[in-house]
Amino acid sequence: MRRICPVCGREVDRLINGLCEECFRKSNPLVRDLPRIDRLTFRVCAICGSVLYKGRWTRRIDVIRKHISDLIKTRGVITRVEIGDIELEEGEQEVEVKICGKASEKLSEEYCETYRVYVKLVPDICPTCRSIAMGKERALIQVRYVGEKHTKEDLLLVRHIVSQVLAKSDEVQRGAVIDIEETGSGFDIKLTNNTIAKAIAAAIHRAFPSRIIESHKLIGMDRSGKPITRLTISIHVLNLKKGDIITLDGKDIYYVLAVSRNSIYLKNLETRENVRMSIGEILKKDIRKMSIETGYGKIVKEKDRTYVEYSGRVVDMGSRDLPEGSLIKVVILNNKIIPIDEEIIIVE
Repeated sequence: MRRICPVCGREVDRLINGLCEECFRKSNPLVRDLPRIDRLTFRVCAICGSVLYKGRWTRRIDVIRKHISDLIKTRGVITRVEIGDIELEEGEQEVEVKICGKASEKLSEEYCETYRVYVKLVPDICPTCRSIAMGKERALIQVRYVGEKHTKEDLLLVRHIVSQVLAKSDEVQRGAVIDIEETGSGFDIKLTNNTIAKAIAAAIHRAFPSRIIESHKLIGMDRSGKPITRLTISIHVLNLKKGDIITLDGKDIYYVLAVSRNSIYLKNLETRENVRMSIGEILKKDIRKMSIETGYGKIVKEKDRTYVEYSGRVVDMGSRDLPEGSLIKVVILNNKIIPIDEEIIIVE
């Protein structure tokens, strides 16, 4: 049975809430309410283009689109919301909004409607740009090397890590790093932003066997009376390698067998015991690198015994099953030859 729409008089197969589909759509738009301009006013940094959103500065312009989408009140079933381009220019601008869906599930097909909202951008300067403009240092990363003095290659690697972190960051501008200054025992990285300072420090900590400590120092108050602090991040890098010989706290002498990101493996040259320490544990000790004679002795066998020959001297290794003719690392300590069993070069 055909029905007649009371609004347009059209004869249709069915009515939706007493109206034909076209009249129902006209009287029931997909959008019930659009946000006013006072709810779409944003502060934008005139230097770097960052947007202040929910109390934080961000380089992602998408937060404005998301905010518009969140404030739009709709009806029915919405399948897609598209927000048009937003220019980072001072003042008011019109932004196109496309809404797709159906005002009622009873409608035969999905459709799209176009609306317009007005966004207002107010120029400002974000804290990072303000700090750079005034040359203010808000964070300091102290990279200090323990064991071996740093090299030019170490500086290049630190600079590479810093540039990688900055390249991946969209929260602060790349000018957040004021300077990387070489000191007697490492490097000082001066920054204007705490967030990027923590990201760089974490990347350096991941790259080296190290211990990291954070501290804050009060340096003043802002206009609202809130305290302004400077963040200091100290990174102590264990700059030792396999083959180094060290003393810890002026006591026992150790041969470095291996260094990983989290641990160091040592041989006590006096007790011949192998020791594993965490990086944090060893960095709490007084580490002194020693200059001691080392070399490679030759493994020889006679009957059922094994010997190490080095510089005309022989060390009895007992019944140890070591490959004859191979070379073994030795350390000369207090005129004694100490073989390092973990370092053998097989000679065919």
